[in-house]
Amino acid sequence: MSLSVENLSHQLRVLERARVWLERSLSQCADTDPLRGLSEDEFDALEALASRYARVVDLLINKVFRAIDQVEFLEAGSLIDSVNRAEGRHLLAVTEARLLKELRNRIVHEYEVEDLAALLGDIRLNSNTLLNACTKTAEYTRRIL
Repeated sequence: MSLSVENLSHQLRVLERARVWLERSLSQCADTDPLRGLSEDEFDALEALASRYARVVDLLINKVFRAIDQVEFLEAGSLIDSVNRAEGRHLLAVTEARLLKELRNRIVHEYEVEDLAALLGDIRLNSNTLLNACTKTAEYTRRIL
């Protein structure tokens, strides 16, 4: 097995574990309403959800998409090159990737406690797109491996 295939297989396993944890956090936060106030446990669950969302975005876009490029003997190029190729593979549209990354960056760099309702709403909204892209990517890689 080539190093690039091994790397892709490894990244897919890591992504799958992270996806499972993200889905768990989404389930735990399903009834969470920051507008009514949060208990300490709910705040912890929301923190975990935000962190897990950001991790899955990073893994999918920065690791898995680039690993697919390597397996398909495509030049590394920039991140936008990888995202453009992912769109060509029908895994994730560039506009969707931009939204996922913008929310990820907001979580990581600009996290503001007083806007938890908007943050939770955005994570819930974008998680469907993210999880769908993970599923499509897993299906695609099964075909190429």
